[in-house]
Amino acid sequence: MPAPKRSAYNEITLRRVMMRKERTTAMETRTTVYRHMITEGTHYEAGRALGSYFKGDDRLVQFMTSPFMNGPVLHEGAIAKAMARIEQINPGLNQEIQGFADELAVKAEQVVFYYSYLQPQGHCSQAAVHFKLPAGGRTYHMRTYDYGWEDEPYNQLLLTTTRIKGKPRHIGFALQLFGRYDGMNDEGLSVTTTSGRIRPEMTEEGFVFPAVVRALLDQCTSTKEAVTLISSIPICDYRNYLIADRTGELALVEAAGSQIAAEFIHTSPDRECKLAVSANHYTLPAMLQHNTYIMNNSKARNDALTYALSRLESAEEAVALMKQLAGQPAPDGVCCHHYSEGFGTLWSMVFDNAGREAHICFGSPGRNDWRSFGFSGPAGVSEYKAMLPDERSDDQFWRNVL
Repeated sequence: MPAPKRSAYNEITLRRVMMRKERTTAMETRTTVYRHMITEGTHYEAGRALGSYFKGDDRLVQFMTSPFMNGPVLHEGAIAKAMARIEQINPGLNQEIQGFADELAVKAEQVVFYYSYLQPQGHCSQAAVHFKLPAGGRTYHMRTYDYGWEDEPYNQLLLTTTRIKGKPRHIGFALQLFGRYDGMNDEGLSVTTTSGRIRPEMTEEGFVFPAVVRALLDQCTSTKEAVTLISSIPICDYRNYLIADRTGELALVEAAGSQIAAEFIHTSPDRECKLAVSANHYTLPAMLQHNTYIMNNSKARNDALTYALSRLESAEEAVALMKQLAGQPAPDGVCCHHYSEGFGTLWSMVFDNAGREAHICFGSPGRNDWRSFGFSGPAGVSEYKAMLPDERSDDQFWRNVL
């Protein structure tokens, strides 16, 4: 009699018990405060609300109104060009920045978002899966964001629910208040990103990912619309974008400066399922030439997601498995605790696109609880505390496996 088939969820749990090596004990654990801010109204009113809340934070105001990374002040022509380009890809966002500036009694030209041609490179993982069901499909989209212990004001650790009149409502983590690391809108469109190349030299003119993600969430209702829009945006950084919608359309877009490749994910021939996975290197054939260094940990995270999610047998199992993967280190998952090395999990997300629900864990899922968010709730700010336990990486973690 054949052995009973194990589910992906139970198989990963068994591998965790059998294969886990002794981990380095935590060097230090920090307790960090995350905020969730809900804004609504016009773009200008949302900007005023941001300014009103943060104007008492002198360090954040100084950061938000100074040249990025202590660089030179942008000349008038460069500011005008940045404003014009932003208006092209996301009409109205300049008014949000203007409202913020008016609340702080500064010039809009001083706001650091206009300097967003240079950004930090996060080390992230992302995956999306779609099941075709008799009663309609279900799409689930996960991501982890990994970076270092960065004190405020540089990393605001701000989850924002944004409800702008005339645009889809969306939830996602903010970068420089106006950009987005990731998110899902109430049309069921989700967008996440990972670095395609670590610390690249960006020499071309164009947008970096926070402006791009915000534009997609504000402007698009489907994966096809998002791929069309992103293909028209001048991009200067090196980034992988994973896009999913409520109907089950998945796409992976990889960008190395102005060179961009996009691929729509098709249903597996042997099962009614689609799967897309991405870590910190390029995987599309047209982009492989841009891999100059592939970290061992990037391949390990990519392999862990592919192995587990390709064995999913039901949509009902997806959310639990994605949460489990987000909370375990390789080879069983993608969680990292190397904050002092610039590589620790700061948050994790699992989107239920059809259900319009975001499951979010502030900090490492290995030490913190998951919470669920929708798009409702009164305007205002809530705070959440999370523990970030630091551990040293092993000697294989950063190794180049290219």
